[in-house]
Amino acid sequence: MIELSTLIPGLICIYIISRSGTAEAFRLVFLPVLLLVPQYFFWTARPLPSINFMQAAVFPLGIAMFLKDFHRWRFTRTDVWVLVWIASCSYADYSNGLTTNAIFALFNSLTCSLFPYMAGKLLIEQTGSRIKVSRMYVLLISYSTGLSMYEFFLRRNPYNYIFSHFYPGQWTIWLTQIRWGFGRVAGPFSQSELAGIMVSTALLLALWLGRYNYQEKAARTLPPPLLKRAKMHLWILLVAIYITQARGPWIGAILAIVIAGIGAAKFPLRRAIIVTACFVLIGMPLYLFGKDYLSGPRKDYGSEKETAQYRAELFTNYIPVAQVGGAWGWGTHWPVIDGQKSIDNEYLYAWVTQGYVGSIALIILLLDTVVTLLVQAATAQTVRERHFVLTMIGLILGISFTISTVFLGDQSNYLLFLLMGWAQAIRQAPGRLNVAPQQALEEKSVEYGIRVYT
Repeated sequence: MIELSTLIPGLICIYIISRSGTAEAFRLVFLPVLLLVPQYFFWTARPLPSINFMQAAVFPLGIAMFLKDFHRWRFTRTDVWVLVWIASCSYADYSNGLTTNAIFALFNSLTCSLFPYMAGKLLIEQTGSRIKVSRMYVLLISYSTGLSMYEFFLRRNPYNYIFSHFYPGQWTIWLTQIRWGFGRVAGPFSQSELAGIMVSTALLLALWLGRYNYQEKAARTLPPPLLKRAKMHLWILLVAIYITQARGPWIGAILAIVIAGIGAAKFPLRRAIIVTACFVLIGMPLYLFGKDYLSGPRKDYGSEKETAQYRAELFTNYIPVAQVGGAWGWGTHWPVIDGQKSIDNEYLYAWVTQGYVGSIALIILLLDTVVTLLVQAATAQTVRERHFVLTMIGLILGISFTISTVFLGDQSNYLLFLLMGWAQAIRQAPGRLNVAPQQALEEKSVEYGIRVYT
């Protein structure tokens, strides 16, 4: 019966919705549960699907958004591809005769994909919560890092240790991996690569929040409100992403930071051209080096080279499997080739399990989101807005690269769809809605040609 405690976040969410609305429930329940609680412990009561903490919190939030906030919904192309993605998640199992699995997959895709996408589209920009949400995300990741240091030095996940006492008999496959003599920190995010995705997102948001001395065309405006001791949080997040020891998220974070930096440049087009040229000049030698590095037989199992070769062999082994799977794929029970039970590439994994319908839907979702943000960046009126939009582009592209080295699972799934929904809402929000009160006052004074003394 203790497993019923899984439903507590849902009860708290319902209470806050009834008292303060969906936006507050999103900030005070959704974000803390997403960033502080592991999602691999479940409450199970058949014939219902297994429910984890995050699903318990997001389900009432999703229903409330349909009832309270859907009148503010504005249709975009991305909505279609989100629905196609959800359909492929469920129909893949149904087409292979796994009706129960299909129903459970539909529930999972609604709670992991659709409801976070709706929250991003309805509860951040349109409620003026951009700064509040970004600050809370950074603070929660910073706090969780302190507990995660235990895993780095003692090579044991404290989240597993704590929660396993309340879920006896639920064994998890997420054991701490060792690299360079230290634990690869996963924290509450199941796996170190997934932890890297979550931390790198906080790092980008912290850099945006801590940005100052914006130079506008008309006048010098006030910067976004700084985090208290912003530099301290940046150092904490840099340490946090290092102790994951996950190379894919490291590269994704560097890519994201470089792209976000374009938005804060005095001449963004010039910097964009320079960055693109550098990627081309550096990318070609790296490609040739990587091709040579991955050649030869796999040996020294568990080494860095062997894990890279493992990922390279996935394409050789599973592209034929995906082609046989056709439009809707193999569903939950896909054939395992050469003992490669983990397909550490989300695009390939989606192709195998959800067919080319699911994989194409995911790729178009990412591309359409980036195109939407590029249009917004090109039409941004202030450096502050352009920097934020380029930060969002960096986040999407950084995650897009990272999931080519790992599957999209647990909290990273919620996060990606949240960001894609958020990206769609930026252009729909009034210009002054997502700045601090003093910033809005300063901008208004510039607009009307008066000076505001504080």
